[in-house]
Amino acid sequence: MIEPSKHSNSLRILGQARQGYIGQCACCDHYNFVYGNALFIFTADGLRGFYNMLSESVQMYQLSEALPNGKDFVLPSPIPNFMLTFNHQEIEEIKDMFQEAFLTLEIDSIIH
Repeated sequence: MIEPSKHSNSLRILGQARQGYIGQCACCDHYNFVYGNALFIFTADGLRGFYNMLSESVQMYQLSEALPNGKDFVLPSPIPNFMLTFNHQEIEEIKDMFQEAFLTLEIDSIIH
């Protein structure tokens, strides 16, 4: 289990949106992607891979009719019977958050 006080003090926010953020952990150099009530922890390659899945819509598909909660995009996960659902606005918000995070990382690489 992650210790909340240690975790929150060592997390650098790279991109932020109304429902989430992308942060970089100083202690392990992994990246947190938080959106709504979901938290994913990625390596740098995993973070880019997840963004590519969203932006290229390779594995995501749009339902012909929205679910009762208004979500009409589905992204299957590697876990059986577990999928992420979004609406168009949420996908755009997440893409913007990723672009902000990648821009922050690019600026860091130029400065350092």
